[in-house]
Amino acid sequence: MATVINKGDVPEHVFAIPELDLSEDIFAERPGGPWFKLGAWTIGARLDQRGVEDVVERQSFLLTPNHFAEIFEDFESIGNSIDAMGKPGGCVSCETAGRQVYRYAPFHQFRFPLTSVVGEPLVFVHSFASGCRLLINPDLWLFLELEERSHGNGIWWDPQRGVDAVVQRVADQGNLQVVEIRIDYLLKYLKARQMSLVVGHYRHLHLFNPSHRAIDAFMTGDVLLGSPEQGAKAILQNWGLGQDTGSAPFLQRRLHLWFEIKPPPINKDDPWADEPSFDPYTFTVPTCVGRVAPARWRHFSHTEERTFEGEECDFMDRVCFRQEVLMKYERACGFDVGDDGSVSCHHYWGLVRSTVRMGNELLSTAIGDFAEGVPFEEWPHWRQYAVEPPSPESAKAIRQEQRLPDAVNSLVTALNRLNAAVAGMGRSLAVANLQPLWRGSVDSLAGHQLKWVYPAAAGDDEFLKRATLASTLVLDELETPVLRKLLCGVAKNLHLNDDDPPRCLGSRNLLRRVTLIATLLEEFLPHMSEIPRLVKQAESGAGKATEPDLRAELTETYQRVRDQFGPLAFLYDLRTYGGLAHKVDKPHVAEAAAKLGLPRENWHRRNYLQLLNLVIESLQQISTRLETAAETISQGDSLL
Repeated sequence: MATVINKGDVPEHVFAIPELDLSEDIFAERPGGPWFKLGAWTIGARLDQRGVEDVVERQSFLLTPNHFAEIFEDFESIGNSIDAMGKPGGCVSCETAGRQVYRYAPFHQFRFPLTSVVGEPLVFVHSFASGCRLLINPDLWLFLELEERSHGNGIWWDPQRGVDAVVQRVADQGNLQVVEIRIDYLLKYLKARQMSLVVGHYRHLHLFNPSHRAIDAFMTGDVLLGSPEQGAKAILQNWGLGQDTGSAPFLQRRLHLWFEIKPPPINKDDPWADEPSFDPYTFTVPTCVGRVAPARWRHFSHTEERTFEGEECDFMDRVCFRQEVLMKYERACGFDVGDDGSVSCHHYWGLVRSTVRMGNELLSTAIGDFAEGVPFEEWPHWRQYAVEPPSPESAKAIRQEQRLPDAVNSLVTALNRLNAAVAGMGRSLAVANLQPLWRGSVDSLAGHQLKWVYPAAAGDDEFLKRATLASTLVLDELETPVLRKLLCGVAKNLHLNDDDPPRCLGSRNLLRRVTLIATLLEEFLPHMSEIPRLVKQAESGAGKATEPDLRAELTETYQRVRDQFGPLAFLYDLRTYGGLAHKVDKPHVAEAAAKLGLPRENWHRRNYLQLLNLVIESLQQISTRLETAAETISQGDSLL
């Protein structure tokens, strides 16, 4: 990209004083970087730590391409030339024969004084009673079909791509208003309008209490740079040592910079076509028959007959991608990633027809469906993750690993079964109005993120994050009052511990006690009146049982319940030692993991799947105990 002003055209003395160096403005690329600044406005002048007052004013407008050269000489001081831009009003002018004519000038038209040239403000400064603010011509976001994320937040995003396209923000510790646009969206807009973007950029640097060296190095006098052919004009005003009333002396340098960005050419045969940023004839992805150009199955504008590179294949031949290709869409707003690996963006586009996950490594789809379903602007992203289709033996091995979405869905199924088991036991105990124990959802934030792609190379932090999310999904949605109410349906005060005075048990101990009671009902067939005594003996390992072997049996039963509860206990421990909001206590987490048969460190995706399945198994065992206990209570009248 060419710079606004050529470096060789600028006198060396302009850069002699670092505090007054305007190189970043003069030598900026047009356009440069992924974002372009359409407007800027310094809210209030203030000094930085170097003693420099830095004030910026940047506005932009549209102009017919040949008009920049026509009014080149009229580009003078920014404030004088476009101060009235964006301000609607009317005027009376005299025409031939002395006839007066009134004309109204709307905000979107700006006539340069003493010329017939009319510009269209794009981003401009508007004065309110509370101060000045940058305004954006609504035609910009209307044409680009952008939507404001929330009213007044200053972010316009493209729901078709799920990216922010225009951003109005405050920078420099709240002292600088800025409006930026993605370069590709700016060029698309200029191409459609077939008008140039002209930027009027003002910046001044005042160096207060300058050193003698700075004063000696400063050269006064204006410097004029640029030409109509360059599409740029810079006026550097070097005003030397000055002093405002009541202020310290300062050196001052002011820049008035004008430059033009011309529109890309448009295809008049198909002006609305979005030409890809790459050559679709040479864009290929690997398939089982070699590299193939997906654009064979796309209709797009072209001006000459050409041959696609690569091989030919069938519409339904498979193309494979590493599943990391989905991570972009999992984390972006507006996209939906299905359990089968399908991707959709509202009603705009979707890769849904033949897409399947191969284990947790690869994503497979028909090359024709990819060509028709994914828009051109997304193709470069997908090419980064394209891989050769695996051999039948490798594909079989990859598919053997349980898919993450399937494991998470099984976890939710187990939790819903637990709900049904608790409800069944409540009915058998005649507990009225018992609400669901677990109120979570697979569509919750935790439920979605548990299904996200888990890279094979991810380290311990990813495991801890996923395990903590599992803890959130399972434990944070357990309704503790439901457990207390269920225990009170068995016997009074079973929801309390053995302290003096007794205190309420937390959800962890409540759920374990419910499971213990269900086990006692199933295996010991006691009368309900005996339950409190048996629970106390089992949990404490003491008591005056009539037979010693009963005490041993109770202790063994309680230990078995604790072992079955182990995976849930690990999730509880994570809330204490491995939460997302505090420093991880890895030694305690490692100890808790080792109790489950997991490694103490170096956790990977297989360990995450192992943990989910252990939790599922634990929930299923608890549910089975509750279901059997409910049936035992219902069938054994003598128990009540």
